[in-house]
Amino acid sequence: MAQKKTVIIAAVVAVIVILGASWYFFGRPTPPRATFAPQGALVSGFPQSLVLDQAAAISNSYAIAYSQNLNQYTANWTSGSNMDSLYQRYLQYFTENGWTITNSSTAITGFRGLYAVNPSADVNVTMSDAGTGGLRVTVSYVKK
Repeated sequence: MAQKKTVIIAAVVAVIVILGASWYFFGRPTPPRATFAPQGALVSGFPQSLVLDQAAAISNSYAIAYSQNLNQYTANWTSGSNMDSLYQRYLQYFTENGWTITNSSTAITGFRGLYAVNPSADVNVTMSDAGTGGLRVTVSYVKK
C-alpha cells in the first residue's frame, strides 16, 4: 500500500513538473515589442496628418503591436510652437475631422492634453513645457 501511494505521488509530481515546464517554455504570452522608425522619421502607420506642428523636430517614433488587431503608433517631438496655439490647432483639427474629444486638460501650468476618438481610432496628445522656451509633444494613435 505504501509503495502504491509513493507511485501515485511521484506520478502527480511528474505531471505537475511537465505541465509547469510546458507552460514556461511554450505557454507564456509574448510581450509586445516596439518597432522604432529611423531618427527624425515617423514610424510606418502613424498618420502624418496628426503632426499639426510645422516646427516639429521628430525625436522618436515607434509602433507597438499588442495583438493582430490592436496597434499603437507614437511620435515624440520638440517644438518651438506656442503651447496654447498648438493646443487650439488640435482642438480645431479634431472637431473639423469628425473626432469626439472625450478628455482635455488645460488646468496645469505648462501642460496641455487631449484625448479624441472616432469609430476606428483613439488619439492622445500631450504637450509640456520643455523648459527652454520650447515644447515636448507626444501624440499616440491607437488603431482599433
